[in-house]
Amino acid sequence: MQLQQNLTQEQKLSLTQAVRQSLQCLQMSAMELSDYLQEAALSNPLLEVEDTPQGQVDLEAAERGGDAELIAERQGEWSIWDRSPVEGKDFTAYISHAISYTEYLDSQLNVMPNLDPSMLALCHYLVGCLNSAGYLDCPLSELAEELKRPLFDLEQALFAVQTLDPPGTGARSLSECLLLQLAEGEKFTETNIHLVQEGLPLLAAGDYAGLAALLKVSQRAAQQAAHVIQALNPIPSRGFYADSKTPYILPEAMVTCGHGQITIEMNARAIPRVSLREDYCALLGKPECAEAQPYLKEKIADAKSVLANVQNRQVTLSRLISAAVQRQIGYFLEDGELIPLTMQQIADELSLSVSTVSRAARDKYIQFNGRMLALRSLFTAAVQTTEGTSVSPDAAKRHIRRFIQSENPRSPLSDEALTGALLGVGIVLSRRTVAKYRSELGIASAAARKKNAAGR
Repeated sequence: MQLQQNLTQEQKLSLTQAVRQSLQCLQMSAMELSDYLQEAALSNPLLEVEDTPQGQVDLEAAERGGDAELIAERQGEWSIWDRSPVEGKDFTAYISHAISYTEYLDSQLNVMPNLDPSMLALCHYLVGCLNSAGYLDCPLSELAEELKRPLFDLEQALFAVQTLDPPGTGARSLSECLLLQLAEGEKFTETNIHLVQEGLPLLAAGDYAGLAALLKVSQRAAQQAAHVIQALNPIPSRGFYADSKTPYILPEAMVTCGHGQITIEMNARAIPRVSLREDYCALLGKPECAEAQPYLKEKIADAKSVLANVQNRQVTLSRLISAAVQRQIGYFLEDGELIPLTMQQIADELSLSVSTVSRAARDKYIQFNGRMLALRSLFTAAVQTTEGTSVSPDAAKRHIRRFIQSENPRSPLSDEALTGALLGVGIVLSRRTVAKYRSELGIASAAARKKNAAGR
């Protein structure tokens, strides 16, 4: 009975490690994969890797190009929080030791008590699934299906990961990230919890009167609660040494347009070519190399696993890029706007899980018209119109910017007026959403704009 239990545990652990390696390979950027293959070749003489690929692109130049809007938009999501260290803890100290966020998390897991090997492997696996901000953006149910493990096991592993420093690690949403931090201290009050769960759009808009009404407290108390939330850290990984070893990125594919058609060419130079060394493989089974047979078999199996993971990554990425570009064909052919597109839609089209699509799109870029586009930027949420169709948030934001640019500075448009103006062009949004989009554009409230105009 004990032997059977040990065997089952070893099989679970082995499966977790194998799947983890495959998924890690899928979510690696081209530069990360290149480094990974070079390191794999150093530890496995049966792997042959060609020279590091050429065609690197300056990341700063890429940010100045097509990806700048995406980067600015992502940064705007955190604009209502300050950049000071979390109270009582300065995680920027780890920069001097060149320790990455994931390394810091893994080091804590390795000394965490009461974790059996199988659960520890699951925790390390979840750490590897976190995005660059420290969030888990893949549903646990899909991860459980990929690993062939009970959902309860994944929930237990996530609970362990969410107890790690920095607080907020492993959150699945901004609200959960902030709640995990509040739970650590005396500020875990009903008012603060309510604000995090339902009042973040009002906080982003600076609507303290609305917050007071929502929280059923005085405006002064609402401002105090807002200050507590703004002192939290919405990006758990902030302040750590970046995992990326270079300031360069490589496009996974080049997209070109001509004569009304789109051509997608995968970048053959993005990653080095990797293969098995035939001279070593030829030694397998030879009597004169009997002592080396176990070693050869192990290394050949490891090498084949690496090759299979790389092949799976390239095939999945090629299918994903092709599907996403075809869905956004108007953007590429006509220089139009991005249409609403979710990862779920692409996952359904390609018969993949959303978590697989999410990993494959992570830190991947395509080159178009001499500029870099983050693959994730092709996925946008939907905003409903009065005609029953939908547009992307980017389109709604462009209308908001245009309305404000043409307003009378002495009588600027309120968020309610902007909501009406959007309705006039067929876009249906709530006032809170309009305030959120305006804030993300870096545009002040109507009262602040009027005050600024009066001071000129």
